[in-house]
Order: sequence, then C-alpha cells, then structure tokens
Amino acid sequence: MTTRRPVPPLKALVALECVVRHGSVSLAADELCVTHGAVSKQLTSLSAWVGQPLFADNRRRMVPTPEALRLAHGVNLGLREIYDVIDEVCGTPPEEPLLRVIAPATLAMYWLIPRLPALQHSALRIRADVRYTHTQDAWQELAFDVAIRAGQDVPAAYEQVAIMHDQLGLVASPEVAPAGRFGHGLAMGLPLFESSTRPGELDQWLAAAGLERDDFARIETFDHNYVAIEAALSGQGAVVAPLTVVGNHLRRGSLVQIMPEATAPGPEFTAIYDPHAISARHARAFIAWLITQADEARKPGRLLSDDNAMTAERRTLAALSDRVQRHSTVGVTDL
Repeated sequence: MTTRRPVPPLKALVALECVVRHGSVSLAADELCVTHGAVSKQLTSLSAWVGQPLFADNRRRMVPTPEALRLAHGVNLGLREIYDVIDEVCGTPPEEPLLRVIAPATLAMYWLIPRLPALQHSALRIRADVRYTHTQDAWQELAFDVAIRAGQDVPAAYEQVAIMHDQLGLVASPEVAPAGRFGHGLAMGLPLFESSTRPGELDQWLAAAGLERDDFARIETFDHNYVAIEAALSGQGAVVAPLTVVGNHLRRGSLVQIMPEATAPGPEFTAIYDPHAISARHARAFIAWLITQADEARKPGRLLSDDNAMTAERRTLAALSDRVQRHSTVGVTDL
C-alpha cells in the first residue's frame, strides 16, 4: 500500500506566492483580503513545514531565498493551471494577460505609451501596464514582467534582449528652425538644452558636428531628458535627442532635425525579463512586438497612424521569437 505524502499548508503556499510576486506582505494581504498578521503567520507556518527560512533578514523589503523563489514559481504554475482548467470547465474566456512594464521616462512618454493602442488592437491579446522610471530609481526592486532599460546591469537569472540602437541628433521646433535653414549658423543661434541624466550625449553630438560648447551663446541643463525635449517642442531652443524615440514628432513636423548630416551613436534599449516566470511566454511575445515596432519606426515616413505601423506585429511571431533569443546584451545610459 502506497503511503500518501503529507499535504503542505495550501493557504500558506498561496500566501508565499503572493508575497514573492509583490515583494511585500502588506500588498499580499490586500490581494488576499486578510490582515498583515495573517500573512506573516502563514509564512511562519510554511517555513516550519519546509524546515528552513524562506526570506533573508532585510528590514527594508522581503527578499526571498532561492528555495522560496523555486517554491513560489511552482505554486504560480500550479495556480495558473488551475485557473485555465476552471475557465475551460466553466466556459469562461481567458483574461487577456496584463504585463507589468517599466521603462525610462523619455522612452515611455514619446515612444512606448503612444504605441499601446496598436498593441491593444493587435492579434497578441496582451495588455501592458507601463510605469516610467528615472535614472535614480532602484528599478530592480520594482515588480515587473518586462523592464526596458538602456545599460543597467541585469539581475541574476534574467535575460536581456536588444530592441533598438538609437542615433542622436539635434532637433528643435519648426517655429525656431524653419525648413531649409539647417546649417551651423542656425544651430549656434539657438539656446541649446541638455539633461543631467544623459551625461556625455551632448558632447558626443558636438564632436560629430565639429562644434564646441563655446560655439553656443547659452547651454541650459535640465533635470530630465523629457523636460529638455518639451522645452524644444515649445519653441524655446534645440536639444540633442534620440531620433527614433522622438521619430513621430519628426515625421509629424512638430520637431525638425538641424544639421541632419551630424549624428552620433545613441542609447541601445534592451528588454529584460525572467525566462522562468509564468509571464515569460507573453513577455517574449511582447518583446517581439517591440522589435517590430522599432523596425517600423526606423523606416522613413512612417507614422503611428499608418497601417504598416499598426499591423507590424502580425508578422511571423515565430521568426521574431527566434530573433529575440539571439540578441546580445549591450549597455549605455538610462532615461
């Protein structure tokens, strides 16, 4: 006669999965509709049951041990399987997966968020909740399914996929840089903006253009790159910006490129995800979609309203997924 294995404390397993996913006992308690103390008690009972600690000593946040991560991942997979079976038995259409995406503020504002309507109307059936970050943010401590970065170290066990390598160019509003006046004289006659979060990019472009900082009457530094871009959009001066990120403004004519022959290498944006997470399959599909969007954005004359930009993700996803797996990791700057 086969001896039945002891059943682990199922409520405690659910509590562990929730705490690991949120990185917080309080958030887990809110999701489970119980008290903070109830979740802590469940974690204590589960730790006793497995015979080892599940979280490292850290007063700032819950840091799961490798064993706790493995256990929480197994619970996550099991719950997902249960939910799928319930949907099948009850005839309930499965919910569209919601990916938690974090991205540098400038990229999120000017490139990613304007493309979310296209994602919503795509064949992928994926939704994205985008949270933008600043350079000083400890983004590794945030909960995410996909993190879009530009040069940060990748946490252990995560994979990094190149999305696009941008170019830097000098741009301004057509109010201060009318068509046909794109020479050195116009550039040097404008106030020039830079941001403290993107050190070195202005100097890279100046070197490519054969100019010096002293060639400009005034250079103003802002705290964030998107503030400098907004100043340029409002007609106050010119800014060195990643051209693909602000590409739709260039195509619509709300920005024009001054001295278009002068460009410098810009940030290489990559996507980071956990290949072992329950969301990994959807994360890979989303990253593949990002790559198609980047490819389309680099083509001349393409706006977000164009059919090709709206339906680019309908290309063969399998081929794109192969491309996702082949991309190497490279780093530069954030924001």
